[in-house]
Amino acid sequence: MNVKLDAMKRVTGRKSVNKQARKDGLIPAIIYSAGKEGLIINLDRAIFRQQYKKTIGEVAFFEITVDGETFTTIMKDRQIHPVSREFVHIDFMELHAGKEMTLEIPITYIGDAPGIAAGGNLDILHRKMEISCLPKDIPEDITVDLSNLNLNEAIHFSDIKMPADVSSSFSNETALVTLTLPRGATEEEEEEEEEEAETPAE
Repeated sequence: MNVKLDAMKRVTGRKSVNKQARKDGLIPAIIYSAGKEGLIINLDRAIFRQQYKKTIGEVAFFEITVDGETFTTIMKDRQIHPVSREFVHIDFMELHAGKEMTLEIPITYIGDAPGIAAGGNLDILHRKMEISCLPKDIPEDITVDLSNLNLNEAIHFSDIKMPADVSSSFSNETALVTLTLPRGATEEEEEEEEEEAETPAE
């Protein structure tokens, strides 16, 4: 998803400058670019918040225009106020066509696992994945199909098919999702097995 934003260059100075910017309804931010000094900017908080909500759960590219120059970026990091939950500061990274980059993308789980109908609990261990690739190869998400997941089974990274030219920081043994019996049900089964073992044959 592409999001277009206008930003203003920000004058560096004491922390009070950023504090005043926040009081004025702005978000201090910076655009990092390989081999260049970071571009310090302010974003309109209300506009950014409105646009950001549209990107939740998707890979978002922020096209930020500053003094007539547009930078295609991704959000690299953000600081959130613990009480107000407002953005305190945002780091953006400029994309370069031929330069590989690392970012997080969402994992989308599809299909109905047969093990759930059999009474199992589905435990999703990872909802995001760190990948590395060129900007042109960035996928919107990684899809994991649960249609063949039965009781006491798991889907590991090695079980999914990754897009071409995209690598991940996960090892092949990384479990993405598991499906197991509830603990109480497991204990009941063990007790029943023990009782059967203790019952003398007639």
